[in-house]
Amino acid sequence: MSDSALPDRLLSRSARAVVFATVCLTLTAAGHAFSAGEAVPATGIGLGFALVAGIAALLAGTERSYPTIFGGLLGAQFGLHVLFVQVSDGTVHHGLPHAAHAHGGAVMTLAHTLAALVTAWWLRRGEAAAWSLARRIAAAAAPPRPALPDVPVPLRTIVRPAARILPSRTAPLRHSVSRRGPPRALSPA
Repeated sequence: MSDSALPDRLLSRSARAVVFATVCLTLTAAGHAFSAGEAVPATGIGLGFALVAGIAALLAGTERSYPTIFGGLLGAQFGLHVLFVQVSDGTVHHGLPHAAHAHGGAVMTLAHTLAALVTAWWLRRGEAAAWSLARRIAAAAAPPRPALPDVPVPLRTIVRPAARILPSRTAPLRHSVSRRGPPRALSPA
């Protein structure tokens, strides 16, 4: 890898990590605020963003599949949910938030899973579009291949064996007209 490609790779990884962390954080913070009835503290949002963006930057080296994005998104959502519960004051009741008691743990798990399914689909489409664009830009930026080689290639003569003349098995056409050559009036006698 050249020295000029390193900043480009870091910028690409950082941009992908920021997008992934923003989507994770927005989705989880909105769901948590809705179910808890209060906003998530800024410390939780800042710490959550830093953690998710850092992990995503480590994993952003190649194009990711839908199951990989879904797994990362689902894990990040549940990790952020636990973080938000820990940083929120007075929302923990025997290890579970009040919303989990009010709505049931299965409902919250289902909501996180469905949100992760839809968001992972959306992120996968963006991932595919970004990688397609990157491949097209790389192909357009690549130097064109020369049409002719730089070193002249000596011409070879191809010697073919003489074709065997086969006798005609059909009679010549009776009504054919041969018009090869100049007109008879102009041809030398």
